[in-house]
Amino acid sequence: MPRKLEKPPDVEPPQEWFDEVRRRAEDMGVDGRCIEACAPRTAATVLWMKAQGVSNKQVSKRTGLSYGAINGLCWRHADTLETKRKEFSRKYAIAAQTFTDLLFDKAEQLADNPDQLVNISPDKLALTVGIMTDKAAQLSGMAGVVIEHRKGASISDAAKVISEARARIASKIREGAIDAQIVNA
Repeated sequence: MPRKLEKPPDVEPPQEWFDEVRRRAEDMGVDGRCIEACAPRTAATVLWMKAQGVSNKQVSKRTGLSYGAINGLCWRHADTLETKRKEFSRKYAIAAQTFTDLLFDKAEQLADNPDQLVNISPDKLALTVGIMTDKAAQLSGMAGVVIEHRKGASISDAAKVISEARARIASKIREGAIDAQIVNA
């Protein structure tokens, strides 16, 4: 599920991204019809936003490009995106660790001064507990999602049962029917 950004991402890519887009356009031997050749700044902006995890919808809104054009860029520059995604992932992991430390500091402050607990809403505490529990399970190797496979009647089996029931009902109706002849008086 694409994340909703509360703060717009840094959409001005560094010069190295423009250079990469131009180099890729030359390597592909394009004839000026692809986005890398026609609008390298836009192409670099798309790739920069995608490397940060921005959704196609938000990229399209910012750049005016279609989803097809965005996906095409991502396919042609998959290696560059993967490298940058790892870099951003590392930065986000560092930020997550920093904020986790702050969260624990805040929890210690609350333990030292329980009167401050009234300032925190129960839904925020519950959300924090849920996220931390999920992350603890994930880091310990527990499954994050459990998929259950159940055996039962298929749709065709159900259709067959319905058909047989209709045939039995029709047979009972025929058995109870009386032959009659209508006479006009």
